[in-house]
Amino acid sequence: MRTVISACLAVLVITGSAVAQKKAWTEWTKKDVEKTLNDSAWGQTQTEGGSSSTPSNDTAITQVAAQRSADRQLSSRQGESGETKAVPYVKYHVRFLSAKPVREAFARQVLLSRSEPDENLTAQLQGFINGNFADYIVISVGVEVGDAKMAGPIMAAFTNATAEALKQNVYLERKDGKKLFLEEYRAPVQDGMGAKFIFKRALDGQPFLGENDNVRFVAQFNEKMKVNTRYKLSDMQYDGKLEY
Repeated sequence: MRTVISACLAVLVITGSAVAQKKAWTEWTKKDVEKTLNDSAWGQTQTEGGSSSTPSNDTAITQVAAQRSADRQLSSRQGESGETKAVPYVKYHVRFLSAKPVREAFARQVLLSRSEPDENLTAQLQGFINGNFADYIVISVGVEVGDAKMAGPIMAAFTNATAEALKQNVYLERKDGKKLFLEEYRAPVQDGMGAKFIFKRALDGQPFLGENDNVRFVAQFNEKMKVNTRYKLSDMQYDGKLEY
């Protein structure tokens, strides 16, 4: 598993929607990518505070990216007096990274950032997409902030967290109330995907999730920071296969 995650990071450092899955990932539009990552069966957005009127740039929380996101949002808000006004909101983008369509969306995002086609890069990204997640469920959480003052504390919470500290406060919960607790945690790095929460797929020798389950992801860092998103497994069919 460590090899798989490391490979993912190495590839992306180089840089679900129903509609998207009808065509090759290399043909996805920016809209397809954003839909899959932020508003699909595999990717959802939890917003707290005032929402932004500007399109989401899908910024994962890293020291550089978080500040750039804040700067963009600050510059987009002007009062009548001409003074810049910050928008105090936080967006948590929560995705099943172990699901193929999410990896395809991240890969396409990388290609769209290039001005010219790159066959070698495309081949590398295809390797990332084809990665084996048979034993693990991986949830990635990226963050956007609307006020630069908010970036520091949020960044610190993600960066300083450890699997041991989070173990009892991060879990997947089925509709029957059964919980699967965190196995490993990877703090954000410069890969555009945010923090990564890793769970074993099996519990007591059986798959924890089935296609008829509803599941929610919960991650509580402190009293003020809690991510809570819900997913329906029956909606997570992709190319004739359950992907999560």
